[in-house]
Amino acid sequence: MSWFKIFSAVLVANIVSWIIVTVLGWFIFFVVLDSFNDALGKRLSTPTDIEFPTISEPSAPSPTPEEIQARQERETRLADERRRAKHEAARKQNAISQSKKSCDFWTAQYKQDRDPESRGYRDMACSRYRNLLN
Repeated sequence: MSWFKIFSAVLVANIVSWIIVTVLGWFIFFVVLDSFNDALGKRLSTPTDIEFPTISEPSAPSPTPEEIQARQERETRLADERRRAKHEAARKQNAISQSKKSCDFWTAQYKQDRDPESRGYRDMACSRYRNLLN
């Protein structure tokens, strides 16, 4: 058998398979589409009587004495926390300022006398300053 006959047979078989699959696909598509169309038509043709409930505006309940007291305690606690945070921030800023002054002093001192002890103090003061900045 020549290669041309084999090639022709495979080509014809593929074309026939494609035609069969296409016909079956169209058939299934139209059957499914028709059933969806019927279901949609039935659903849209039936009247629906939906009665919506009336919507009323909810009234705000007045706070109880316990709620008022709890709110006041919470506000007091928050004010204390804000005060502490502000104090802590000021304290940290002061520590940073003092560390910077110390670092600047020991840097100037080391430039002046080139003493290894001054260098050690400078290194410690400047590392403390850098740590406070982070």
